[in-house]
Amino acid sequence: MLTFKINKDETACEVTKCDKKATGTVTIPDTYSGKDVVSIKTEAFYECVNITDVIIPNSIKQIGSYAFGCSGLTNIVIPDSVKKIGKGAFVGCTGLANIVIPDSVKSAGAAIFADCTSLKSAVLSKNMKISGDIAFSGCTSLVSVTIPDGVKEIGWSCFQNCTGLTSITIPKSLTKYERAFENCTGLTSITFQKGVKIIGQEAFHNCTGLTGITIPEGVEEIKYAAFRGCTGLTSVTIPKTVVNMEHLVFEGCDKQLTVNVLGLSEIPETWDRSWRGSRGGYKCKVIWDFGGKNIVEEAGA
Repeated sequence: MLTFKINKDETACEVTKCDKKATGTVTIPDTYSGKDVVSIKTEAFYECVNITDVIIPNSIKQIGSYAFGCSGLTNIVIPDSVKKIGKGAFVGCTGLANIVIPDSVKSAGAAIFADCTSLKSAVLSKNMKISGDIAFSGCTSLVSVTIPDGVKEIGWSCFQNCTGLTSITIPKSLTKYERAFENCTGLTSITFQKGVKIIGQEAFHNCTGLTGITIPEGVEEIKYAAFRGCTGLTSVTIPKTVVNMEHLVFEGCDKQLTVNVLGLSEIPETWDRSWRGSRGGYKCKVIWDFGGKNIVEEAGA
């Protein structure tokens, strides 16, 4: 059922292929011909559509690109021996419901769980930099994501089009998350942990389900177009700690949006002039709290 290849120095081996006629549960042994089985090769289980479960031993250190393209796969446990997962490793595994990426994983490629449309929950490794883009793109059933404190970067459009996601917590360690939640139209709640300093570029682009956001004290930068297209927003509170506001942060937000800026003595020179939207006509109202004396800039000003 499984084909193996021993490496050149004959110290270990890898799984190279699984018979596409395989059904049900497939168990990868931890040794073959007296050698440790340490990796699953690129496309080893690709299109094995009748497999429902793969048991991976603790000897495995690496899972190759597109290793599993198994639409019937319903269960997979990644052991804490795995350190690297290749791009598209589980792409199109439409039967998977839950996934936990252990803290041993430090590197993961693009689209590792893209289009896993039945995936409901995902827990990320706190030691992993998700360098690959669109890691969970199109996981429309995803309702629970845990990004542990320790994760510093998640790839471009990591959770793009995860329309079932309703809430997310941004850990204080996260500093780069461009377009991370783009088109997550079901998202209604964002929690920023104390210590968060950056809101990423286009991080919440087109999250039309958001109605109110309180940005906590301590946030220093709000990147380009962070909330562009969030047409459901009615209220945003920005603290005095924000020293850098890039352009078009609220581009496309309706005139119903009111932005409350707290605790400043004057309008910051370091905020881009078009942070509210296009220079041709700003679409949100701003209330500047200058030590209790409010200055109001109406929408369209």
